[in-house]
Amino acid sequence: MFAKSLIALIISAAVVGTRASDCHGDQKTLDECYMQIALDFAKVHNPRFPFGALIVDHGSNTISCYGANSNKKNKLLHGETAAFWNCTEMYPSPTHDDMFNPGLDWSKQTLYTTGEPCPMCASQSIYRGVSRVVWGTSIPDINRSGRQQLMIRMKDVVDSARLGGLQTDPNVPELVGGVLKEECDAAFLDSFSVFRDNKYVESMKAHGEHDFLRQHGIVSPKDEL
Repeated sequence: MFAKSLIALIISAAVVGTRASDCHGDQKTLDECYMQIALDFAKVHNPRFPFGALIVDHGSNTISCYGANSNKKNKLLHGETAAFWNCTEMYPSPTHDDMFNPGLDWSKQTLYTTGEPCPMCASQSIYRGVSRVVWGTSIPDINRSGRQQLMIRMKDVVDSARLGGLQTDPNVPELVGGVLKEECDAAFLDSFSVFRDNKYVESMKAHGEHDFLRQHGIVSPKDEL
């Protein structure tokens, strides 16, 4: 069953517009290029929930894995989780010891994800050992678009990481947010319109989000706010 899912992911990855071979340049250019691939992949794989993820070897500038959650079998497999799982299956430990001898050098991997990782996926990023996490839309903006979120930022999760004896963990990932923010924001706003009911609008008003509602045409500028 997993093999079929993985084949489907590979086929989906093959049809996205931008390819890994197209990504060259400085770090900002690379980040934007890979984020575009993640977003294109998400739109192909699950346009209703455009959470797409890539794991990229930034040493060789190659994509190690893709991830997206279709919600067909397990909604807990978020895009980041699916990408981690796919990489673990594609690059298994040669000694069957993923803890101490994984099949990938995770310190050379960057996680790209269209949405800021939730606390579950943020924790996995730390435990898995990626050195960078790059996202497009923030958790607050995903929530503003209409979708349920745990309002805990990835930075807060990273700051909570401790080695044994309460030592500060020096191996937590570097965090980069807001890459292709406009494009990712637009994808979530479009996909999550179904969740923006009257209760959503009233709650947004109560929390002072009038400008957001007007700016994105969720309410008319003539509406009394």
